Amino acid sequence: SRLTPQASFTGGGGLSIAGTNNRYNAVFIDGAVNNDVFGLAGNGQNGGQIGISPISVDAISQIQVLVSPYDVTKGGFAGGGINAVTRSGSNKFEGSVYYMTRNQGLAGKTPTAVSEDDRTKLDDFSANIYGFRLGGALKKDKLFFFVNAEIEKRETPQPFNFDNYDADNEDRLTRDDINRFVSKLNSYGYDPGSYEDVVDQVDGTKFLVKLDWNINKKHKFTVRHSYTQGESIDRNTSRQDRVRFANSGILFPSVTNSTAAELKSNFGNNSNNLIIGYTTVRDNRDPIGSAFPYIDIRNGNVEAGSEQFSTANILDQDVFTITDNFVMFKGKHTWTFGTHNEFFKMRNVFIRQNFGAYRWNSIEDFINDEAPLQFDRSFSLVGGGLGDDTNAAAEFSAMQLAFYAQDEIQVNDRFKLTAGVRVDIPVFSTDPDVNKDFNTRTIPLIEGAGYDLEGAETGKAPKTALLFAPRIGFNYDANGDQSTQIRGGLGIFTSRVPFVWPGGMYNNNGIFVGGTRQFTSDDNPLVFESDPAQQGPTVNPGSVEPSGQIDLFAEDFKYPQVLRSSLAIDQKLPWGLVGTAEVIITKTLNNVFYKNLNLKKATE
Repeated sequence: SRLTPQASFTGGGGLSIAGTNNRYNAVFIDGAVNNDVFGLAGNGQNGGQIGISPISVDAISQIQVLVSPYDVTKGGFAGGGINAVTRSGSNKFEGSVYYMTRNQGLAGKTPTAVSEDDRTKLDDFSANIYGFRLGGALKKDKLFFFVNAEIEKRETPQPFNFDNYDADNEDRLTRDDINRFVSKLNSYGYDPGSYEDVVDQVDGTKFLVKLDWNINKKHKFTVRHSYTQGESIDRNTSRQDRVRFANSGILFPSVTNSTAAELKSNFGNNSNNLIIGYTTVRDNRDPIGSAFPYIDIRNGNVEAGSEQFSTANILDQDVFTITDNFVMFKGKHTWTFGTHNEFFKMRNVFIRQNFGAYRWNSIEDFINDEAPLQFDRSFSLVGGGLGDDTNAAAEFSAMQLAFYAQDEIQVNDRFKLTAGVRVDIPVFSTDPDVNKDFNTRTIPLIEGAGYDLEGAETGKAPKTALLFAPRIGFNYDANGDQSTQIRGGLGIFTSRVPFVWPGGMYNNNGIFVGGTRQFTSDDNPLVFESDPAQQGPTVNPGSVEPSGQIDLFAEDFKYPQVLRSSLAIDQKLPWGLVGTAEVIITKTLNNVFYKNLNLKKATE
């Protein structure tokens, strides 16, 4: 996908195709959905949050990137569709054993803004991949196998020279100040880790097995399973203007299991292709080290304690897909009738600052037990334990159904015309919980302030909508020898939506997760509590008023859609090369639009 001219990389490793949001891409492996459908990974792949790929590159036979396919069987994206096809075995036994490595000796020196700057050798690091693949026949011409296994280990140094810290500030903190701060943390039984040189780590293990069975001349069956386990230790790193302790970083294990099965059948002049896929993803983001409140020191910019957004953070995804395409061949016409259906089941725990987050003006105030300036905490309103053991998990199901029909007409030897229509039907199978207090008291106030909520209220998911996507495309062989081909078309493309957005309806409803922000005062000085399990406020499930963040969706919310048109010419060149010139025009039809209802509307 990096070589696709229409693709560009965004921050965080995201891939934007044809100028659209990187979360509007669809990723398939052997025709089955393999997106991070919740949408937290910048690269859109399962395992992407910790920087590992869903399968080994050595297990891939080919990759196809679709930007404007006018074939209505292709869908689920408004950006691009990326499909990887895994290797298969054959009658010939073949395989490979490989080892790839990178380190400071192979990577050159530090990059600089201008050539005159001094360049230095990189700090020691290592990135190693070990693996093998093997394919062959279990029964000649009948049953074939392919296996792949890979281990990945990366260690990346994050150096910090304390002499460069806040170097231009005469009142900067000294090593003695930092060491006294560490001693105070140790007195609470907490080890904050190092604030100087640290090393980040990523470990990954991948297995893939695939069987191809030629049942008979009319039927072929393929099944593939892949397992990917990874763990990232992302230690917090100091920088020139801020001291950050390693154990305020993130420990992130991730496990993905993915199975796909395909049955290809021929019935005279007709054929059928059935694909079933099932993928589970288990992500569990945790703080490094023992549980402790997050500590922020304003003067000197010092940070320690459990990472604020990892204190209660779990994501489980179950994705089931079924695709069936029936093709009829009749003279110049190739008719396709099919359906593609995706069923999603999500469980998301996210309670930021669940161990408490405190801010002091200075290290001296913290060491001397002065009152903190500020206290922040989110907490369960429905009971359960601390952190991941909470009862405040958002659990919901959704589906995206698609039905389509298409006619591919071979008008003559040179000209082919394709026309079809697709309808996507996104459905939220689970209704969010109702916050009666918000619906009866707060919504009238918001509407009274001039906002049109378009039917949005807690307990109500968007209505089911039929999203039609007609398409027409052509291919013209100018000389009849495929040396010059002109192609193009016009069509509508409907994207999946990253479920982290509508997932807020289920998590941020004011009755699952509450929050508090408190400031110290002369009359009410805040008190630091070092035990994460004893943080305030005290909550008795079922006896508190709703609080916290509220996320609402308009009743007629529609999934993203674009209208895309293209015109291209492919020209054969010497030495087996093909040159392409293409123009693509994309117009957004539906997109996600947010409003912050806390802000007063501007007055004329």
